[in-house]
Amino acid sequence: MKQKTMINDLTRGPLTRQILLYAAPLALANLLQTLYNLVDLAVVGRVVGSEGLSAVSISGQITFLLYALGIGLGSGCQIFISQQVGSGDTEGVRRTIGTSLSFTVILAVVVTALGLIFKNPVLRLLNTPDEAWTDATEYMFWCCLGIPFTYGYGTLCSVLRGMGDSTRPMYIIAAAAITNMILDLILVWGLGMRAKGAAIATSLAQLVSFLFALIYLYKHRETFGFDFKRESFRIHKRTLRVVVSLAAPLAFQQIAINISMMCVNSWVNVYGVVASAVSGVGNKLYSLCNIITNSMQTAEATFTGQNIAARNTDRVKKSLFVSTGICMIYWVVLSALCLLFPRVVFGIFSSDEAVLAMAPDYMFILTWMYLSFALMAPVLGLISGVGNVKLNFVIALADGVAARIGLSLLLSGPVGLGLYGYWWGSALAGFVSVIFGWIYFATGRWKNRQLLTADV
Repeated sequence: MKQKTMINDLTRGPLTRQILLYAAPLALANLLQTLYNLVDLAVVGRVVGSEGLSAVSISGQITFLLYALGIGLGSGCQIFISQQVGSGDTEGVRRTIGTSLSFTVILAVVVTALGLIFKNPVLRLLNTPDEAWTDATEYMFWCCLGIPFTYGYGTLCSVLRGMGDSTRPMYIIAAAAITNMILDLILVWGLGMRAKGAAIATSLAQLVSFLFALIYLYKHRETFGFDFKRESFRIHKRTLRVVVSLAAPLAFQQIAINISMMCVNSWVNVYGVVASAVSGVGNKLYSLCNIITNSMQTAEATFTGQNIAARNTDRVKKSLFVSTGICMIYWVVLSALCLLFPRVVFGIFSSDEAVLAMAPDYMFILTWMYLSFALMAPVLGLISGVGNVKLNFVIALADGVAARIGLSLLLSGPVGLGLYGYWWGSALAGFVSVIFGWIYFATGRWKNRQLLTADV
């Protein structure tokens, strides 16, 4: 009898159906993740007001920057495992799981310490309004304490996704989302703990999710393919080198884009707490677009990894077109909601009339950012799936640094758009990634990439 396994072979079978079945749990997981972030913002915005919105928005940018290293590590692990699965290297999968989990612990401790040490200087650098200062520092402190748990369950979810399993990660994230939303209402609304309460709720939710994932996978270690024995956690140097070589440019991409957005938002913050609050709501709203686009990027990376290892290049190409089509349909629906009901959508997070008055113009700009996400996500998934770390690095510099900061300064200053120029610059920067990504696909050079497993 064939041994049961959590590995899902994506190199054969009906392509569109497999993509939808793989992406649907990812989308639901992203929705839950987004919802509990939105609950943070909505509850704090309603209970604390605009200064609370500003505090969560600004601190959230920094915490995401800290999370980016863990996201990059998880993505590198996922891509490597997907290629190992495609080439049938089950022993390599086990080695990568142990190495990744051990390195995650080390990285999480270092990043937590850095976050706690530098949170105040960075908040000052971002021109945090005086009214939001106390809430922002308290929010940052408690979010930093949750970093080890975020990294932990993120790596476990990435391992499963690389194995072709997107359903169990959804359950893991659901545990965090439900816990966070309940604790938000208790700590912020019920006990009046302001932004600090939202951060404590988030960190406790991440702890619950990590423990849930660890206990579940330990109980099912035979089908998971990892025995959790001490020697299995030994770091394999060559495996770590491959994972880090993948993770570094992906993390840098996240960090570069986030730092450039922080720069733009710091310039926006100079315009006052209302402008800062509008950006805060906007940051959460465009995360709604990522519900589908991030799902398709993750799906495309896994499909590409498994199929490029199996040398099914036609299947890789078809999966890219299917993923892009799904993203474009979602962009049309989401843009219609943004353009038809801007004040209603903003009203979920703020009742401040000054904030609501800026909603229609801001939402129009946001639809262009959504379009860039829809076009870039699948092709970035392909680039990651084949392991082209150099191109990821170039895209990170071009999009995250040159385009976003350059366009924002150009449109706000010389062009004379002022505050709106910063928002337009941030929205249009994503098209740089679109251009780079689709040119690379058109060249066909991705078809002949050397497999990552050749380096181990």
